Amino acid sequence: MEKIVVLDLDGTLLRKDKTVSQYTINTLLKFKEKNNKILFATARPPRDAYKYVPEVLRNNPIICYNGACIFDGKQILYKKQMTKQDTLEIMKIAQKFGYNQISIEIDDTLYSNFDTSDFFGNAPNQIVDLEEMKFEKAYKVIVCSKSPIKKELLESLPTSCKGIITDEGTLCQIMNIESSKWMSIKSITEKIGIKAENVIAFGDDYNDFDMIKNAGIGVAMGNAENSIKQIASIVTDTNDNDGVAKYIEKGIL
Repeated sequence: MEKIVVLDLDGTLLRKDKTVSQYTINTLLKFKEKNNKILFATARPPRDAYKYVPEVLRNNPIICYNGACIFDGKQILYKKQMTKQDTLEIMKIAQKFGYNQISIEIDDTLYSNFDTSDFFGNAPNQIVDLEEMKFEKAYKVIVCSKSPIKKELLESLPTSCKGIITDEGTLCQIMNIESSKWMSIKSITEKIGIKAENVIAFGDDYNDFDMIKNAGIGVAMGNAENSIKQIASIVTDTNDNDGVAKYIEKGIL
């Protein structure tokens, strides 16, 4: 029976140094050689996702922005965006809560109203006046804070949007309410005829919750948040100890 493995990147496939071991690469290639599918699912934008996925695996689709779009090479297979009106409203709401450091993902470019290096390292971004910027739709709004972001912010968002607090509470990632990793996974599996029971999803953080819960087998990494471990079918080794490859080799191949 054809299966599909869905892999989060940071904290899951990628080790702390953002590399993937040759052992894991070889294991994934063996899995695919048996007429199975591989799909990546990340909060990262396309420009970063393709940079961190090993070259020999880049011919597989990548879910980006927590499910707001699916890229297959240069082709967009699926997308769910927010309107400019909702995007500006989110900014106002965040500022009412005292969160003034905000970034917006538009067409694979990060626009920010501050220097994002403390949050995203050397990732390129354009510092602009977000309220004056001309655009029609956005994939994601990211509220950044060095202190834990209050969950009340999530409850105050426009009804057409939803948010996830990640990265130890320092980021609130806000998207179209219809976007999620699991919704994107379903859009692909339904097209190619793979049932949910044959989806094996690997993740570690809150934005992996829905796919870990709904997949036929939800695999939490050894380094995953406790809430992810609690809903997972199984907990594998950590990302630094090839947890993805160890489970595939033992449980699937």
